[in-house]
Amino acid sequence: MLLAGFLRVVICWPLGENGVAYVMAEEERLQQVRQTCERTTENILTDLRFNQVSLVQDVDTATFYLPLNMEEELWEPGEITSGQPDVEILFEKSFTGEDKQKAIREGTRFEFLAVQGGRYRSYYLVFTGLPIVSIETAETAETEVFGGSIRFWEANTKRDWFRSNILEAHIRGNTSRLYPKKGYKLTLKKQDREGNVVKDKQAIFGLREDDEYILSAMYTDASKIRDKLCADIWSGMGAYEEEFPHMRLGTRGTYVEVFFNGEYWGLYLLMEPVDSKQLDLRGEKEDRPAENAYKSSTPQSMTLEEFLASTEWTEEMGGYKLKGKATEITQETWQPLLDYLQWSNTPEDEVFVAQAGQMVDGDNLLQIWTYLQAVMGIDNRVKNMYYVTKYTEDGRRMYLAPWDMDLTLGDTLQDSENEYPWDVGQNPMIYRERVNFTVGDRMIRTHAMDASERVARIWEQARQGVLGEGALLSAVDDLHHQVQDSGALRRDGLRWPRSKQGEDYEKLKTLLCYRMELLDGYFYDNLEAYLDLGYE
Repeated sequence: MLLAGFLRVVICWPLGENGVAYVMAEEERLQQVRQTCERTTENILTDLRFNQVSLVQDVDTATFYLPLNMEEELWEPGEITSGQPDVEILFEKSFTGEDKQKAIREGTRFEFLAVQGGRYRSYYLVFTGLPIVSIETAETAETEVFGGSIRFWEANTKRDWFRSNILEAHIRGNTSRLYPKKGYKLTLKKQDREGNVVKDKQAIFGLREDDEYILSAMYTDASKIRDKLCADIWSGMGAYEEEFPHMRLGTRGTYVEVFFNGEYWGLYLLMEPVDSKQLDLRGEKEDRPAENAYKSSTPQSMTLEEFLASTEWTEEMGGYKLKGKATEITQETWQPLLDYLQWSNTPEDEVFVAQAGQMVDGDNLLQIWTYLQAVMGIDNRVKNMYYVTKYTEDGRRMYLAPWDMDLTLGDTLQDSENEYPWDVGQNPMIYRERVNFTVGDRMIRTHAMDASERVARIWEQARQGVLGEGALLSAVDDLHHQVQDSGALRRDGLRWPRSKQGEDYEKLKTLLCYRMELLDGYFYDNLEAYLDLGYE
């Protein structure tokens, strides 16, 4: 009898070093379970494991998710087991005989039975090509500030591929918080030997080693690639400054799939924040004040005159937020930004030209101007920009760093037809227009710091690099591959049906190439004509 019972199941072991071991039941065993056990809707299996690591579960659909390397054809070696001794798992088919990459791309759900005593339930296993992040909290996803725990599963390796942390988080973004799929600022923490909760710096999924990260929801971007593509372009154009080797005037990100309190929550972009560490802001010294950055996150609510006449100085003023090393906030803390605003708004061109070299780094400012023209960064002209104070032997300079680049590559705000304040959609007209970044426009018009020659050089370098046609087409294809062939784009669309979905990537590539060719005709020797174009 024991032998007969054993023969009713088959353990599928890996072949050599490749493959997945799991229990596949013969039809006789499956029929026995269905005929003699009671079917239940209770969640009797809460712990399914791969190589003894517990997997994340979408409770409502009884579906477990296992991230795998979608670039490799062979199944990763490992064993799928129940983490509950009293629950038996029985797969109905040999999924390792399937095309792994197709299963990941199509989000195939492989059914198996969980048997506990005299009852059973059907469960499913899905393979994703992206890393997974799971947030557990006593609060809801709409809670402004919350604590809990967070878990991470890597996709491309199964060595040290799982970790967990204590979590503090809050909703982030002025516009994105209005939509149902929220973005979050994450702070990772742990308990030390004395039982204190302290920050825990980790290099998550190849990003920088730190305790703070951003989860960007990408709700309004139908392509789900704009923010990362534009961040990557800026990294290749101007995020690094030779004079400050530890400073990065930008961000990096990686795609992940997020679960919130046992529910599938969608495709996100996990990003490094642009903060004091990223900008390498230095503390106060005898020969100079502390370095600070000023984040422009909302349209400015104070005139320059009101700003200059302020008598109380706080962390947030007039649409700017202070970031940096200040121990006490005074007018001196804000003085670098005030000086920059006075300079950029001075009515006398002679004063503007004379002070430009002492106020800004010319290459950085014109790199930003050129970059915004290339990616059509209409939402980064008066907001979503960091103004960064750095000190050199020659004195203080202001550097600029862009942030939140979702309204780019033709996407603009449209008249809303739903309950949200506005819709977002592609406006092809902007591909033929100028992005009016006024301080850069003025640098070119007044020939400050040889602006026209600098732009021609910056453009030539970019067109030979990240803005070359081959590089752009390859970058779009690669990001499209990541979000689509991982299965995540389809799942996100099912989870958030009112989110923007279904970008025509071929059209996007065509428009990008058109934009680059249009700018070619202006940026080498016809910049003044470009400044006469209409603008969005």
